[in-house]
Amino acid sequence: MFSAQHQAALERIVGLRQQRAGSLAALRPLVASDFVPLLWEEEFGTGGALDRAILGRSAALKSALYGGRVFAIVPIYVTSICSEQCVYCNYRAGNKGIGVERRRLSDPELQQEARYLVEQKGLRVLELVYATDPRMRVDAMCRHVELLRRFLDSRGGGLVAISAEALEESEYRRLVGAGLSISVLWQETYDKSRYSMLHPGKTKKANFEYRMDAYERMLLAGVPHVGIGVLSGLAVWKQDWAMLMLHEEYLRQYVRGATILGIPRLKRAPGALLQESPFTPTRQEFVVTVALHNIFSPTTVAFVSTREEWDVCVELARGGGCLYTLNCSTTPGGYSLRHGGCQFTSHSYDAPVYSARLRAEGLEPIFLWNHQDVLGECQLETACC
Repeated sequence: MFSAQHQAALERIVGLRQQRAGSLAALRPLVASDFVPLLWEEEFGTGGALDRAILGRSAALKSALYGGRVFAIVPIYVTSICSEQCVYCNYRAGNKGIGVERRRLSDPELQQEARYLVEQKGLRVLELVYATDPRMRVDAMCRHVELLRRFLDSRGGGLVAISAEALEESEYRRLVGAGLSISVLWQETYDKSRYSMLHPGKTKKANFEYRMDAYERMLLAGVPHVGIGVLSGLAVWKQDWAMLMLHEEYLRQYVRGATILGIPRLKRAPGALLQESPFTPTRQEFVVTVALHNIFSPTTVAFVSTREEWDVCVELARGGGCLYTLNCSTTPGGYSLRHGGCQFTSHSYDAPVYSARLRAEGLEPIFLWNHQDVLGECQLETACC
């Protein structure tokens, strides 16, 4: 498990930071040691020639693999009742009502939300999102996956994704059996001391190593697409992204490893204890770091979310080959039921309206997509040459 190698990986980064970065032409895909030194190049993230070269190569690689296609996905929050105390989150248990309405969806309400998003907005890949709710355990999750799977099949197909707490391998197997296609989980940060401060108490999420090893449990359970990522802004972001690439390199022992990259950037939540962070990357640093990762692993699709303004989302998606959120509510029942509250500050870009804006940017939104579409593997060798 990667948690057993965590300290060694940190020590390896210390050495890589001192190395002189090679040329972009010499970078080898999926070799983290080639890419990590670039994060500490003086010119990196400043908008200069190095950034322009990285952004250009990233867009060219993605375009060769995906032809500007971006894959639409929409979150459906199932519960806002949470036992965790994450200091940066509006759903933390200690928030007694600032910008949050505590509720969990019934099965009929969940189906109503799904019907609205599929029939009114055309969205066909649905992401179930859970807080750590003691009444929403794996039995409920499997029931919800089955419910959405049956509904999507009755409407011509689609995929079911999940974003939930770290689970056991046996529980991931049950979810796959229920029809799960995608499981995403963000490590938040690889800085153990910061992680402990940000996730106080003795809850499940407070277990740093257990969360870090969840990706291997997903892969061993046969989850078709696994999403890994960090929340940039919780700790020194360069260190976190360096660790992320080392972790991904390690996971490649499991056939294809993680295929989805979480790229959330810390945003304010009205009821969070943490309101400011000195660690959040600038827009330029953020965009060029994602582009560098696109070169590191061209067939890993970044999860572009509405945490960001529209123009940032479009910039992150250049060339295609990413998951793309359009309509977005971060509260249970936030679509057809019109419930209020939020987990964090975000935007919503109505799919029927913003699809045309994506096309005007040279991007083609794909609403009904399958497992193979996001891999781009058939053209990988050509694109990386």
